[in-house]
Amino acid sequence: MARLPNQSTVPGVPEKPPGLSRAARVEWDRLVRELQESSVAVTKFHGRLIEAAVILVLKMEAANKTVETKGAYFTNPKTGAIQLHPAARRADSLHRDYIKVLSALGLRSVTPRHTESGKSLEDVLDE
Repeated sequence: MARLPNQSTVPGVPEKPPGLSRAARVEWDRLVRELQESSVAVTKFHGRLIEAAVILVLKMEAANKTVETKGAYFTNPKTGAIQLHPAARRADSLHRDYIKVLSALGLRSVTPRHTESGKSLEDVLDE
């Protein structure tokens, strides 16, 4: 991603946006802590991405709670067909968006490294 002229790349925790709910503030703190513990260079510029991630997590939790209480599938009253509950579909879509935001924050899949014995995971599994 190209850096904008006034974009801060100085490490530092962005300020929590005012008006976040209690649950959102807790999730903000958890996500920032996990990013820092993962050695992701968080800057003040990342505030909007962190806010988006927090909102997505809360929406995913709400959708998942609906699925837990009402089930992942329902019977369509008009056709009698069994269909995926809209909340299940929404949770899946929100999860994909969350992964995109985490990727924009700098999180990537980690490639397995060699163990102390010098063997890779593939070597160990092939034994």
